[in-house]
Amino acid sequence: MANQEITLSLPARARPFPWRWLGAAVCFTALCYLPVLLTDRSILGVRLSNMQLLNIGLTQVNLMMITMIGALSLNYLTGSAGLISIGHAAFYAVGAMTAAVTGTQWGWPFPLVLLAAGFAGSLAGLLAGLPSLRVRGLYFVLSTFAVHYIVVFAYAEYQYKFFDVVGVPYKEAALGPIALNTPLRWYFFLLPVVALVYLGLRNSLCTREGRAMMAMRDHELAVTSVGADVRILRLKAFGLSSAITAMAGALFAYYLTNVTSETFGIQFAIQFIAMIIIGGMGSLPGALVGAAVWLLLPSIITGFASQAGATTGLAHRILVENKSQTVQLIFGTLVILLLLFAPTGIAGMGRRLRNHFVVGRDKR
Repeated sequence: MANQEITLSLPARARPFPWRWLGAAVCFTALCYLPVLLTDRSILGVRLSNMQLLNIGLTQVNLMMITMIGALSLNYLTGSAGLISIGHAAFYAVGAMTAAVTGTQWGWPFPLVLLAAGFAGSLAGLLAGLPSLRVRGLYFVLSTFAVHYIVVFAYAEYQYKFFDVVGVPYKEAALGPIALNTPLRWYFFLLPVVALVYLGLRNSLCTREGRAMMAMRDHELAVTSVGADVRILRLKAFGLSSAITAMAGALFAYYLTNVTSETFGIQFAIQFIAMIIIGGMGSLPGALVGAAVWLLLPSIITGFASQAGATTGLAHRILVENKSQTVQLIFGTLVILLLLFAPTGIAGMGRRLRNHFVVGRDKR
């Protein structure tokens, strides 16, 4: 009874303010308002110039979200599982070719086309992951390089046989009676898709197999010693990553409405490696940041180039006459600087900054 009286006399513990939920609500509101902002080019009735919006339109944002799906899948494979692959464009091509066969030629509905692309991508990923059971390091990287050229060659043969040099056309995507025929509709379709892929991969990494896979990346022998089969883990990682990538390839093809084999060149594959390096290897939020930087920075530079069009001198030479070289120079320099001074990428820098403020606040 005395203990009960003491307990009742203690003040109730104050609940912390739900900053995380407040931040999520603000982020959700901003994401819902973003397409209105980019379409109307105004905020709350106040007209904004193209430069104030950083020369970004809804089409670039939609392509960015499709690219985010590919970056997430590669970061899952390379950053979390430790399997370095430069054949990422091949699985994009698998998804695009599956979408062409099932959607354009067979007339399947869009949701079934996406499922077929994911299934074809998982099969291709399992086949591409088989060399990982026998070879390691550079030899495995070269095997993914070979897969890239095999798949791109197959896509080119398919294109020239059925559609000639004009490229492979794709039908209008539709979800039942709702046609995805405007950037706004594509935006509100792609946004939950990116969220589902992100949450699915994050939750999979929290499972027992996911933790074993990340441990395999750091020390394969230690994982084997506790009874995990690293061969099965590699194949599962390849299968899941390739399925997601192929679905992104199908979305990419449907959004562009026409795709040629030249689209999936080796540069297309290398850009995804650059994205996860910029964002942060092994960080799923970093994959999103890296894709955003890679897709939106050229548009921002193009906006500055349009402003510098009437000028002369060094600014005109850099931003107008050599715009593409300037973009490549910026990306190359950014990758080198991050590898030297911030190997964990932008996401790692954000974590360190957050921890710094958290520690400083605790000391106060």
